Amino acid sequence: MKNHFTVAAISALTLMAAPAAAKDREPRTWQATRTADPVTGVTRCVVSALDYIGKTRYSRTGFLYPVIENHPRHGLLVGVSSGGRFRLPTGTILWRVDDQPFREVRPEDGPVTTDMSAMPAGLTPQDPVAAKAMADAMAVSGRMIMSATATSSFAAGDSARAMLAEMRSGHGLLFRAKAAAADTGLPDSGMYRVGQITKDGLRPVPLDASLHTALAECSIE
Repeated sequence: MKNHFTVAAISALTLMAAPAAAKDREPRTWQATRTADPVTGVTRCVVSALDYIGKTRYSRTGFLYPVIENHPRHGLLVGVSSGGRFRLPTGTILWRVDDQPFREVRPEDGPVTTDMSAMPAGLTPQDPVAAKAMADAMAVSGRMIMSATATSSFAAGDSARAMLAEMRSGHGLLFRAKAAAADTGLPDSGMYRVGQITKDGLRPVPLDASLHTALAECSIE
């Protein structure tokens, strides 16, 4: 009789533990990724929502992925990066959390990774006014080049902090490349290329507990 009770008790405990184990196997939408540059030694921690099969995370060329980073040089960055081995320009991104007003995230509004205003010493005008005008013109030119070629579109500063606050308190994130749908003419199916690709089609990216966990792992407050 005692053996029967023991077997029954173990079976009951197994059934009770099964849902928890299954829950642990569910993939996390958001994940923190740490890297260290082997040349410069700079370390980074990026929070992103990538594609996944089981526990394998990956990104694909031609697809966009949301990214949050506390960059060691540029501070908090929130936006979108293109994926895959060959990164494509992202352009201006339309971004919305729940029923909040949508935002435009432009690559030229994010951090400039190279100093486009620097000029060879021999080409620098002696007149300080002319030198400043030329430097400003080169900076504007650099921004234009960046907007056309950048493979990430990020908001920084106050805009990034506001976007992160919306994500922390929100439930779902939608975004797409602005150029994916025309602003005029016949309706364009590109307007529906938003959110995250799942087995059930495109869905808003969940802003669930995995987001808060990943942010904490990257020490992003």
